[in-house]
Amino acid sequence: MKNQNIITLSCNYICERMNYRLYVYTNLFAIGIIAILSWILGFDAVTMGIHHYDNQFFDICFKNYTIWAEWPVIVLGILLLSYKSWRMGVWFSLIFGIEAMVVQFLKVATNMPRPIEKFGPVVRNINGEILKHFQAFPSGHTSAAFFATGLILLAIPENTKKHYVKFILIFSAFMIAYSRIYLGQHSIEDIIAGCIIANIFFYFAGYSYHWFQLKTTKQPSKA
Repeated sequence: MKNQNIITLSCNYICERMNYRLYVYTNLFAIGIIAILSWILGFDAVTMGIHHYDNQFFDICFKNYTIWAEWPVIVLGILLLSYKSWRMGVWFSLIFGIEAMVVQFLKVATNMPRPIEKFGPVVRNINGEILKHFQAFPSGHTSAAFFATGLILLAIPENTKKHYVKFILIFSAFMIAYSRIYLGQHSIEDIIAGCIIANIFFYFAGYSYHWFQLKTTKQPSKA
């Protein structure tokens, strides 16, 4: 019981202070663990292990869920943050646009093969999913999911008591990344890169916005 109380208090402490820094630190810590485990087990082995977890419910669920990171979560995140502060909405949208262009540039520049090219016929075709062959690195869906989820978290009132909502949002971003591997569209290294890039740009957006706010805040005149 005592350990449960400690865990609960720790979770509440983290959620109450969930700002752009803590959001990024949480994501990078988790993705760091995933990267280390993937390196130990083998990136290809982890990719195919996730992809070959054959489950009819997951087939249907992830095929539809991955659409969440195409436009819905992006539009929702921008609208919610803009409603809270139009200045934050505009600034974070601008940085998100730059991040999206960087991701697309890296895709074209590296032109890395996707699982269907790397592993051939062992890659499953799930419910008619159209499998792309190249421009795998980094995962655009993953980068969009993590950046847009951060926008939604920033839009949540700081005094909210429903802390579980924040954990669900973070978990949902990781599930988008998982879905990209499960559907055979990306390898584990693609989603790791997508997550890192999104969090770097998100941190820059938050840091630069607050720095600008401090610089433009009028200092009280000395008597």
